[in-house]
Amino acid sequence: MGPEKQVPAGSSSEPEEDFLVDFDFDKGWLGLTLHEGTRSEARQLAAGIAEEFNPLRLDVSKEALQKELEDHALQAFASGPLLTVVAYTAGGVFLADLSVLAYGEDGVTRPSPEEYQGMLLKWSYAEVKGDAQISDVELPIGPAVRVQAVLAEKRRFGWGKKLSECLRYWVWPTGHEEILLVEARWLNFERSDELTDLVDRLMPSMRLLPVPPEAGTDETAPEPPSER
Repeated sequence: MGPEKQVPAGSSSEPEEDFLVDFDFDKGWLGLTLHEGTRSEARQLAAGIAEEFNPLRLDVSKEALQKELEDHALQAFASGPLLTVVAYTAGGVFLADLSVLAYGEDGVTRPSPEEYQGMLLKWSYAEVKGDAQISDVELPIGPAVRVQAVLAEKRRFGWGKKLSECLRYWVWPTGHEEILLVEARWLNFERSDELTDLVDRLMPSMRLLPVPPEAGTDETAPEPPSER
């Protein structure tokens, strides 16, 4: 489930990455950020994560888990994220994914939260079902707009629609030109309260770190620990 990639008019979906995005992740989050986006890179990353699950507690085969992680990583990479993580149960059942994207262009003034209102409820791949919850939030990193909505996503070949829930934070980090989008999505509505709380508790720890000189310009965000 890749995040929406809605780019403001006159800006780039791939701004110069002069920072890393980080959070205080707990062990429930698994890092799936790819740097090259190749199938082999995704396979190697997924295999390493799958090995960390206790095989005696898995409700699925390790091969199926690894393949699902691999596909998640590749689908997320297509949106150009700075960071991608997923949450799974100890039994290897998918709970949610979360990606961070940046929108902006050097020298171009970013729109304010008020000017950006028209973009908050736009998804290219889905429509909002019912009423979305929208609220202004002040995070340590800067002002943000929190959006939570149920999405009706068109299935392939037009056969019906798939429902999911999405929690977005549009963030205006102080001292930066970009707008950051943190987007989490899940399918299990029975665990909606739990997953909403998981994301809401994570957001105040969001921070931007300078790219280490030795890392070069191709490095993306560091991956959180994935111990089980």
